[in-house]
Amino acid sequence: MKTNILFAAFLTSALAVSAQKQILSIGTTGLTIKAGTVFGADSLVLTPGADFTLASNSIQESAASANVAPATGINRVYTLANQVTFTGTLQIYYQPSDLNSDAENTLQYTDSATSVGWLAEPGSTVNTTSHFVQFVASGKSFAGATASGTPIILALSLISFTGNWNQPAPALQWIVNQTGEAISFDVFSSSDGVNWNAIGEVTGQPENGINTYDFTDTHPPALTMYYRIKLNQMSGQSTWSNTIELQKAGNNNNVRLLVNNNAVSIIFSGAQPAGIRLINVSGQILGIKMTSQPEYDFSGLVPGAYFLQYELNGQWTVREFAIL
Repeated sequence: MKTNILFAAFLTSALAVSAQKQILSIGTTGLTIKAGTVFGADSLVLTPGADFTLASNSIQESAASANVAPATGINRVYTLANQVTFTGTLQIYYQPSDLNSDAENTLQYTDSATSVGWLAEPGSTVNTTSHFVQFVASGKSFAGATASGTPIILALSLISFTGNWNQPAPALQWIVNQTGEAISFDVFSSSDGVNWNAIGEVTGQPENGINTYDFTDTHPPALTMYYRIKLNQMSGQSTWSNTIELQKAGNNNNVRLLVNNNAVSIIFSGAQPAGIRLINVSGQILGIKMTSQPEYDFSGLVPGAYFLQYELNGQWTVREFAIL
């Protein structure tokens, strides 16, 4: 089998001279790289699986690392003037001096699309003998490419997401167990539990331990509202919370919690739930009763915060209480 190889502006020796350099510029006429052709622009190598055309574009090489977090990027970054969509094999060759404290065997191909942060590709591979990372892409859109060490996915867990509507506006609160990574939260609401709208964003603190966050919905459009939050990590991972239902005070007094010393009684005066769960502040499930009845009782509870989850009309709702 014959393999076509096309090198364009292969200028590795220039890296020591300039921190940033344009290595390729293509006008409106464009350049088409035939399927299977190995095309190298400096140390960025593309082997398209189908004919690939570059037009009205340029590629710059930088010897400084990209702002990749929480991992560290190598000191070799390629930036395109305009985003492209590529199918085929992407490779980035580097020198050991480019590693920027990264362990070479942990390197992953990493790229960035327009208006999106740098994300590593877990499916990529690294060749520590020839010093390159490689990723087989399918319809991959990117405007920048580099390599970075394997991101450290810090533990993040949502301990609870609760709320109440005892005041004029629904008040939401959630408790998160963090280990230092910066996070943010998108808050969503719905008046029917089906159609959702983003209503706010809360910036988290890059702290260790258990942290509490709050949000108030100042313009709820209905007397019964549903809420959920999306937890966004710097590493690119996202986690959705459970959905809670809040009703304006006085609109429904269906559930009562009667706390007495180290026990609690849960009384449903209207429709009965399909089941309930009792959870402590550490996220441990202390009891599950998947039965439909008007009253549930739990005893032997130690002082602390607890969360009651109950399923009513196909919807799980959370109530918080404390044992003093």
